[in-house]
Amino acid sequence: MATPTTTSSIENSEIVAVDSLATTETETHAVDESVLGKLGINTVGFVGQLVNFLIVLAILKIWVFPKITKMLDERRETIEKGLKDAEEAKVRLSKLEDERADVIKQAKAEAAKVLETARADAEEQKKELIEKAKREVERVVINGKAQLKSEQETMLREARKGMIDIAVTAARRILEEGVDEKKAKSLAEEVVRKMT
Repeated sequence: MATPTTTSSIENSEIVAVDSLATTETETHAVDESVLGKLGINTVGFVGQLVNFLIVLAILKIWVFPKITKMLDERRETIEKGLKDAEEAKVRLSKLEDERADVIKQAKAEAAKVLETARADAEEQKKELIEKAKREVERVVINGKAQLKSEQETMLREARKGMIDIAVTAARRILEEGVDEKKAKSLAEEVVRKMT
């Protein structure tokens, strides 16, 4: 068992230790209060706010930040896809413009070719029409000459026949009337008048 001196010395040493501990805590608290107090910070309130902040941060990190991050990632992907699609559309538009220019170029070449063919065909048709017209004119001229010759021959035959008739009539009259030179002259003039 412990002796009374030993017990009291243990108790004294415990009291001293508790006093010393209390003094140390008070001094630490006093030091904390003096540094934090000078900054205007309440240690208990600060610790409470820090704990609340960490709880809110944990809640945000667990439930809110993943959703926001997912939404931002989706938005970024949508924007990137839109930019990629816009670039592809620009490339396609450029290709279409090139194709359109090629088609226009080919169409112009074909139109020029068709126009040249049409000109050549028109020139050929023009030559054919001119040749045909010349042949037709020649045919008309030949027919006209033949017709004129026929009409001329008919007229000459009729004129000869008429002259023969007049001569026969004149000769008959001369023979019937007995003609002198003056009368023969007047009969000849009458025959000429009838002929014209």
